[in-house]
Amino acid sequence: MTDKGLFIVLEGIDGSGKTTLARSLKSQLESVRGWEVRLTAEPTKGPVGSLLREERIDSPRAEAMLFIADRACHTEEMRALVEKGITVICDRYYASTLAYQSASTSGPVLDYRLLEEMNDAVTMEPDITILLDIDPEVSGGRVDSRGEQKSKFERLEFQRRVRDKYLRIAKERGSSVLDASKSPEDLCSEAMKLIDQRR
Repeated sequence: MTDKGLFIVLEGIDGSGKTTLARSLKSQLESVRGWEVRLTAEPTKGPVGSLLREERIDSPRAEAMLFIADRACHTEEMRALVEKGITVICDRYYASTLAYQSASTSGPVLDYRLLEEMNDAVTMEPDITILLDIDPEVSGGRVDSRGEQKSKFERLEFQRRVRDKYLRIAKERGSSVLDASKSPEDLCSEAMKLIDQRR
């Protein structure tokens, strides 16, 4: 029987370095450990995720439920990979919905605990969740340097609220919190240690 792969989730506010860390971990785990690794992200490129990426959803409640629907489909895909012995590194998972949707300022939103219950019904628990924690002013500078137009999720005050939510979730769920202001090399090294402890 094939050993299961690990399910690793990277969380953090915009500009915290999730994508960079995911790529570095994939490279390290494949070249040094000889593992088969897949990178993925939410929202996905599937039908529901594409809708979230391409269309403006004015209702926070509808938006939250679409994220959860996208995640339900995505979870089944990731579960199948992990069962085959493939390690999956996911850029954002359920904590993103809990943090972002409960911090929204664009009208009434679903209650935090209700969001939590809805996500728990369709997700699988990660083997490792790493929160990349960073001052939103620093991460905002990183986003600016990309030359990208800021979305509604990238405004400073909003990112501060999201960061606070993320730290609360990490404490409640036992996630590992890393200082994302460190160099990419240091972050990768610290994340590899967490993975080695789990394996």
